[in-house]
Amino acid sequence: MALLALVLLAICLAEHLRHIDTIWVVVAEVLAIVGVVVLAAHGLGYGPGAGWLPAIVGLWWASARTLPSWRVPGMVVCGVAGALALIASPLIERERPPLLDWYEDLGIPGLFDVGLDEFVLAIVTAVALVGPANAIVREVLDRVARGLLAEERRLKGGRVIGPLERVMVFAFAIGGNYGGVAAILAAKGILRFPEISKDEGDGSRAEYVLVGSFVSWFLALALVPLF
Repeated sequence: MALLALVLLAICLAEHLRHIDTIWVVVAEVLAIVGVVVLAAHGLGYGPGAGWLPAIVGLWWASARTLPSWRVPGMVVCGVAGALALIASPLIERERPPLLDWYEDLGIPGLFDVGLDEFVLAIVTAVALVGPANAIVREVLDRVARGLLAEERRLKGGRVIGPLERVMVFAFAIGGNYGGVAAILAAKGILRFPEISKDEGDGSRAEYVLVGSFVSWFLALALVPLF
């Protein structure tokens, strides 16, 4: 799980590289991303070489985000890389993680039965559900209902509500509070029902809402079985 956490960390950091700036700023940001990921790999007990693969995945994500024709293939490649990292993680030798002593010294009762890898993956996943997950949802919606997405971009609320909804669903799910998950999904359906019920014509707005909701919920719940 730790290697998957590094891949997600690299993608989260690389999300800030999607806007092309001056070359020196880009070089500095790339070096910062690589440095942070390699340092995090060391903190989790990996050798310095283990941090390069996640860093490369993150830089690929940033490259794909800047080129429209690369976006979907780039996201798919990053997803495959994450799955491979999850599979390879137990096979790579690790030393005792330097972060483990700090983690054990926290003394938080709720974390006594939670391993360091689970803790790190949960934190990074929650962060990934904000920026990178938002990018995936919007990319899917852009192909389902381009006109409606352009209209929604004028409303800033969805950019805040969507990530909050995903983080809350993820947090309730890994905590075993499936009643809370059901309450959030039900509330979303109730709030969106008037909009869907008034949809006329080809039903594109209802399709937009349903596709966006299902993709968002899938992203929020995809890694829950790992916890």
